[in-house]
Amino acid sequence: MSHVKIDEFGGTLRARRPVASVWRSLLLLGVLAFSGLAANLRADISLDVQASRNKIYQGETFLLYVTVNGVDENIQPDASALSADVRLLGSQSKSHYSVININGNVSRESVTARLFAFEVQPRAAGVVATGPIRYTHGGQTYSGRGPDVQVTGVEKQDTLTARIAASSENVLVDDTFTITLVVDIAGLPSPYEKNEPILQNTPLHIDCEFFNQAEIAGLRAPDPKQILQGIVDQNQRGPGFTINDYKPQASPFDLFGEVPRLIRFRPEHKLVTRNDRTFHEYAIAFTYTPQQEGDYTFGSAAIKGPVILGGNAQGLPVTKDFFSIAPAVTVRVVPPPETNRPDWFIGSVGTNLNAHAEFDTALCKVGDPLTLTLNVTGSISLGNLRPPLLNLQPELTADFRIYDDNVETTAIPGGKRFRYRIRPIREGTLEFPSIKLAWFDTKKRNYQTIRTAPIPLQARPNTQIVSDDSTTNHLSQTMHLAVEKATAIPAAITVVTTGAQPDSLGPSAGLLWLLILAGPLVFGLVCAGQYVWQHREQLMILRRRSRALAQAQRALRAGMSPDDATTARVMRAFLAERLNVAGGALTGGEAEQLLRSHGVPPEIAGDFGDLLTRLDHALYAPESAAGKSDEPNASRALYLMPRITIALAQSVKKKHTEDPE
Repeated sequence: MSHVKIDEFGGTLRARRPVASVWRSLLLLGVLAFSGLAANLRADISLDVQASRNKIYQGETFLLYVTVNGVDENIQPDASALSADVRLLGSQSKSHYSVININGNVSRESVTARLFAFEVQPRAAGVVATGPIRYTHGGQTYSGRGPDVQVTGVEKQDTLTARIAASSENVLVDDTFTITLVVDIAGLPSPYEKNEPILQNTPLHIDCEFFNQAEIAGLRAPDPKQILQGIVDQNQRGPGFTINDYKPQASPFDLFGEVPRLIRFRPEHKLVTRNDRTFHEYAIAFTYTPQQEGDYTFGSAAIKGPVILGGNAQGLPVTKDFFSIAPAVTVRVVPPPETNRPDWFIGSVGTNLNAHAEFDTALCKVGDPLTLTLNVTGSISLGNLRPPLLNLQPELTADFRIYDDNVETTAIPGGKRFRYRIRPIREGTLEFPSIKLAWFDTKKRNYQTIRTAPIPLQARPNTQIVSDDSTTNHLSQTMHLAVEKATAIPAAITVVTTGAQPDSLGPSAGLLWLLILAGPLVFGLVCAGQYVWQHREQLMILRRRSRALAQAQRALRAGMSPDDATTARVMRAFLAERLNVAGGALTGGEAEQLLRSHGVPPEIAGDFGDLLTRLDHALYAPESAAGKSDEPNASRALYLMPRITIALAQSVKKKHTEDPE
């Protein structure tokens, strides 16, 4: 049997089900919720697979990037299904939380992901599939596949070989590294092994793309023309190489239009011995300095031409044409290690760091917006220098509210400047604590932390604005009463002949009625005074609330057009008086939520909050000025405040109608 109960909050009737039925319902809801949560977790995890190159030569390698979205755990994906030799180069977190503020519209993005980088070397020529790549998490297996890679076969031989060597596979920002193209040619039979096996009239030709790249995004690259200029064969007759399509400038005195031949280069040359064989080694080196994190691929390079194998009976050289590929190499510019990385790491690497912080004032009121300027300079990388998240340092938020989502970043000589908006949340003599900043020291190979000096601040209490009968633009008047002493001579005594008349000892009838009525009247006045005294705060609130709109309108319409600071101050004072809150430190978002909670329609509350946010941002914009007039903002405030007043009154009336008690 079901029992009926009156609902305390809505006044409706609800049926109480038996306990067993309730538990079954709760269990069913729990199972459904868990199933939905599990389904969402499965749907949130996915694999994104990308290859660094889609065409390579046999013997080359390419990078395979596997991004696991939805999970940030260092669990290696399974790439065993690839028909290639696979080597894990490393992984790094791609999780981040960002806040973007565009003209007052704040959007937040939260990403959880981890990137794994593999080096892949196909075992044979043909089309190589880059998948499936499998990842197991929570008992579930997820898979992904990237684009196919075309592998072109090259004849295997050891007479003419080439390689591109990197001084390091993994470097940090600002760590220099060298890329060297090395060409090896097998030496001639003894006793001619020291003779170079290149025809003097027919040089070998090198095609290498990065020899032409004077600029590479993210790298400080050398000028290849200057390096190649240093290895030009001056006599243009000895054994050497031609590179790409480098030709001498045409002579203005060439009357026959002869096409200039390619320039002949003479790289650094030395003899090396490998496996009891002599080789002639030629090398061309370039040095780079990374400025941004990322993966940079160099190559491939192709070398072709005739090579001397020996001599015949007539003493003429025996040659054969060869073709060789120097496989490309990739240098990864990686972030510092995640191990022991502090929360206040600012993303930069270098050898030293300096920081200085200061407020724009040393005296303020509680809730006043302050500007904190943080200058970061030193021998550090600037491309990946990001503003520190001050809210991650709990000691900074004990007495201050910090807005990390509204940081202004500007470049300064040798560093960056960050400006934060900060409000004190209590009164007194405060001290903004030291800000911790960490960078990765490339010499000591570990994280280093510095601290800024504490900043003293005096925060005075924030007073409410109390309405007054007189406006602030007029002086209040005080009435002074003066009583002067009489100096006139009293009149003479007049004696009448009628003589004395008998007089009653009691009060007159009029006075008697006055005394009778005075008791209840005095009692009523005392009761009324007591009531007013007991409810004086509520009555003052009602009085301020009733005058909030008129006072705000007078403040915005009086005198010259108000600037952004005045308009924002009047808007906050209006909310403070109308809703009886401490409005001096309200942000636009807080004002919008406050109005919505009091029954103001979302569109009106949203417009009021957006306007207040826009006014706050204008105070910190570089182009703003303290005395800049902004009549549209003030007009918008004058338009919104009466509608808020009407909406609040309607909300109160509706509440009393629905709940008369």
